[in-house]
Amino acid sequence: MKYWVLPEEMAEYDRRAIQNGTPGDVLMERAGTASAETAMKMVSPESGPVVVFSGPGNNGGDGLVLARKLMERSYKVYVVLASAAGRSLTHECQTNLGRYAQTGGTVLSPKKMDFLPGSASLTVDALLGTGFRGNILGVFAECLQKIRDYHCKVLALDTPSGINGETGEIDPCTVPADVTVTFAAPKAGLLFPPGCGFSGSIFTADIGIDIDELKNRMIPGLSDVSTLLPDRPADGHKGTFGRLLLVGGSETMPGAPQLMSLGALRSGAGLVTLSVPLPAHQLIAGRIPEVIASYFMPGDATGIADPENFQAAAVGPGMGNSAVTKKVITYILKNWTVPLVLDADALNVLDKPAAILKEYGGPLLITPHPGEMSRLMKCDPSNVSSRSEAAEKLSESAGITVVLKGRPTIVFHPDKGSCTIPAGNSGLATGGSGDILTGIVSSLMAQGISPFNAGVLGVYVHGLAADMAIESSSERSLLPSDIAACLGKAFRVIENGCKSNLLTSGGKWSDDYNK
Repeated sequence: MKYWVLPEEMAEYDRRAIQNGTPGDVLMERAGTASAETAMKMVSPESGPVVVFSGPGNNGGDGLVLARKLMERSYKVYVVLASAAGRSLTHECQTNLGRYAQTGGTVLSPKKMDFLPGSASLTVDALLGTGFRGNILGVFAECLQKIRDYHCKVLALDTPSGINGETGEIDPCTVPADVTVTFAAPKAGLLFPPGCGFSGSIFTADIGIDIDELKNRMIPGLSDVSTLLPDRPADGHKGTFGRLLLVGGSETMPGAPQLMSLGALRSGAGLVTLSVPLPAHQLIAGRIPEVIASYFMPGDATGIADPENFQAAAVGPGMGNSAVTKKVITYILKNWTVPLVLDADALNVLDKPAAILKEYGGPLLITPHPGEMSRLMKCDPSNVSSRSEAAEKLSESAGITVVLKGRPTIVFHPDKGSCTIPAGNSGLATGGSGDILTGIVSSLMAQGISPFNAGVLGVYVHGLAADMAIESSSERSLLPSDIAACLGKAFRVIENGCKSNLLTSGGKWSDDYNK
């Protein structure tokens, strides 16, 4: 498990590592080497020139190490060294500039960029790093424009230049990276909007710096979520893999429970029963042949299949924000004890949510989006900090797991802390994507996973499937059913125990899968 940090915290971790005996030059060599290894996966020596844009600080020094390492592997490399007037290079950057020059490397100033090749296979952004604040001006803006003009793959070192490493805010000059290699720990600015939309695929390079394990800073990668998968014994049967009860739908929203069912079925539940209000039954029954379809009279939760016959249940998608829905949800919360997921309209009808959710007699997980969290806890849905604080407070006061959907999605638990999930893209901002997620999470709970772990694994595989779906398509065109169709591929990658240090593919990187 990784733990995200703020830039000033990373500076302190870096200082501590040096104080404990690891020279700064060694850390830079490790960072540049790890970055070069990623660059070599992105392009080959035959692909064309690599142009490295280095700044005067340690981020630029990392870029100079990368340039030297690529030259040693027969890549054609050019370095543009950008520095503001009167600003000297850091000691480590100066040292690695000398080493690069000694190997015969080409170094140009921004004024000499006309001597760069007309095309490149890869550009490397090693200009400003995580300590950036303020506005990008002068030679740095010129270099970023040159990167943009190349229209080729972009590799950013530690952080794309112009992203505020603490807040995620971006400068207008910021160039989106295809891949970001971040050192020692992910920086907050890579995870939160709008910075997360400019980071591309994120890899974390271990360069020998110890990071404090804070339970409210967890962030999983592929190798972490693979440990959360439920077992699939060879002699298993339907009962082994859990019986799941899904409740939702209405005449006007018959699609929501079907999407929920697709998510559940594609996530390994042994037997899925879908119960809908009678008026919606004829619109849903038989549409998904693998689901057992049943119905209940509107407002009468006693007509729903006996929850004691199931290992988990999920309630809410497509039911509508109405008095009859409120009656059903109130009954369920007061009478059921099965591990339960509440989503959508099951949350919209709640009054005094902390009190009523706390009274539930079994394990409980809720999956609000920002608007639903705002209605539950009167927070600002557009502010990540505000809604995160509200979700944490609700989790603590009600004693439940809260999956706060958004970019990023964060899973909260009163004892286990919070886990920030980096996977996913803007294509998930489509009606029905959350219904798929509800099906995934409840399916995992039916297979015996705790609500918190089901939330972490479920959100990650949901986001990974969405990222896989746009590898050959577009975020603009992503449908919830596309996510369901890619769940098998996403689970396969996680099942294979990927050893990569990939945190998220961002829909832009797949070569590390299954390696």
